[in-house]
Amino acid sequence: MAWSYSLAELASAIGCEVAAGTATFSSISTDTRTLRPGDVFFALTGANFDANAFVGEAFAKGACAVVASRAPASGPCLVVDDPLRALQRFARWHRDHFSLPVLAITGSCGKTTAKDLIAGLLAARYSVVKTQGNLNNDIGVPLSLMQIDAGTGFAVIEMGANHPGEIAALCDLARPTEAAITMIAPAHLEGFGSIENVAAAKAEIVRGLGPAGVFYVNTGDPRCVAIAQSFAGERVRFGASKDGTLRRREFLPSGDTLLEIEPVGSITLPLPCPAHVVNVLLAVAAGVRHGVEEFEAPLRQTLAAAARFRTLRIGPWDVLDDAYNANPASMAAALEALALRPGTGRRVAALGDMLELGAASRALHRELGRTAADFGAQHVFVRGDFADEVVAGALEGQCPDARAMDAHAEIAAAIHALGPEGGVLLVKGSRGMRMERVLEALKALYG
Repeated sequence: MAWSYSLAELASAIGCEVAAGTATFSSISTDTRTLRPGDVFFALTGANFDANAFVGEAFAKGACAVVASRAPASGPCLVVDDPLRALQRFARWHRDHFSLPVLAITGSCGKTTAKDLIAGLLAARYSVVKTQGNLNNDIGVPLSLMQIDAGTGFAVIEMGANHPGEIAALCDLARPTEAAITMIAPAHLEGFGSIENVAAAKAEIVRGLGPAGVFYVNTGDPRCVAIAQSFAGERVRFGASKDGTLRRREFLPSGDTLLEIEPVGSITLPLPCPAHVVNVLLAVAAGVRHGVEEFEAPLRQTLAAAARFRTLRIGPWDVLDDAYNANPASMAAALEALALRPGTGRRVAALGDMLELGAASRALHRELGRTAADFGAQHVFVRGDFADEVVAGALEGQCPDARAMDAHAEIAAAIHALGPEGGVLLVKGSRGMRMERVLEALKALYG
């Protein structure tokens, strides 16, 4: 990093007494496993962890100081009531030292993919800082902001939330100049309660913009359009609607997708999930606004490196691996991809529960089963507390084979037993369902 602060500056930024010592530092850490000599270690505490226990290890690894809620026996320490709040204050103070475009991005689905695509395009013109992985919460956002330095030309910061007010708080740290909502759908209903509350929470990202701010409007999402109507700043359209930027979409036998996008023309991309088109359109809109001239090559490169919606071959199966996470909208998108995937043979869906849906869980899982049937899944194998609801919905939709199973290995065995002709297999579920273990078990069966 190209920034450097003294411990006195850190103390002033977070509002505590100056620590002993005159050290300067140019990076911070919240994890002793990756701490580097000279770092300041923030000893975060939470319901299930207390990093005060690792302060000694931090000093042993070369930390120049720690920020903690308890003073250690020795070593420079800035004592605060809440180390996480101190980290956030420091990140906000640091962010305020730099004048640069900061694009904040949220959405019920697609925000990590869109963030990576935007950063990949803008990297042709700027030195870009982006959220690493999906570290989009009250810890991840401050850490992302701390990556900004004098050489940074653009920052793309992903923001997630499962309760009202969280995105507003993250915007208070990041001070975004631009914002985007990929789409709004039922997700984290356990914390939000309703789709209307989800929309209100996503709208916080627009209220975090100043009067000179820019909002990227998904014209295909009525709730995003409604949010945009109350925004007085610059609005940039993207989307697959009649008012959007997509003029033509064609699925090619190769599995690639041909897109004709206003104003950049035709590009061909590896998009096994049609729903990801909207993320490409958002990235293109941001790229056009910021003077990007080359689109296809950087987009292809970013998509090839993505951890989401991977395609692979296991035995006779063409596998769509989207085991990372799930909500109703992303499940529907993945099942559509299963239906549209070129090739012959069976269409099989191995699904896990969608978590954090609260009182709507049963109804939404039954609807998931019907959606699987509507998209032509011939075999639906499900695990989780709501597996019976998914099976019931699939059978209601005339799916010929829908079964609830207890174990990942049991699902893999059922897939293997379908025979040597194979087909197309979708594997998807919420992160806590660990559906990637189905793939591990299936690989073992095929040697």
